[in-house]
Amino acid sequence: MKRLAIALTALSLAAGCSPPPPESASVPIDQLPIQAAGCNAQAARDWSAVGSQYYVIEAEAHGPTCGEAIATIRIKSRDGVVLFTRDYPTAEVPLAFSPHSGETGLRIELDAWAQNAALVQTADWLPAWPSGAPRPPRFQPEVSRTQYESARGAQGPLFCFPDGGESNACIAMAGNRALLLGSLTPERL
Repeated sequence: MKRLAIALTALSLAAGCSPPPPESASVPIDQLPIQAAGCNAQAARDWSAVGSQYYVIEAEAHGPTCGEAIATIRIKSRDGVVLFTRDYPTAEVPLAFSPHSGETGLRIELDAWAQNAALVQTADWLPAWPSGAPRPPRFQPEVSRTQYESARGAQGPLFCFPDGGESNACIAMAGNRALLLGSLTPERL
């Protein structure tokens, strides 16, 4: 009997010292990463603006379909601080997005959307806002005349991107500040 007790004690000690069984490589379903359904695309690019100012332009879109996606454009400082962000339904920006694009096409369109559309990349390129006029020619302002003319006078970096069927939104940059000036429309012949 004594030998049996010693043998059982030895077995129990050995069982306590054995390595744990290998863990399963499977992950519980509630801990799996969620795959976004629908249409998702993104693009990013560096923008080295005049005056040695550096920014990152990010564009992304998400939606149940690419034609119903919401596109976001974002301007970040060199340090990653978000200076400007705006959402647009892709269907409302036909100048940049095709309603028939799939994810690959949308990714290409987002990359193009994140490129500066300003012919000259300084704010003084924008049309002057004459005193007493309701707005500058070919421009729908989002700011007061004083803010607009101040941005033009500073001659700082200007980033423009399509924001409609015929217009480009224009952002005046000044260091770590971004100001949406409004939308520039083409000249009518």
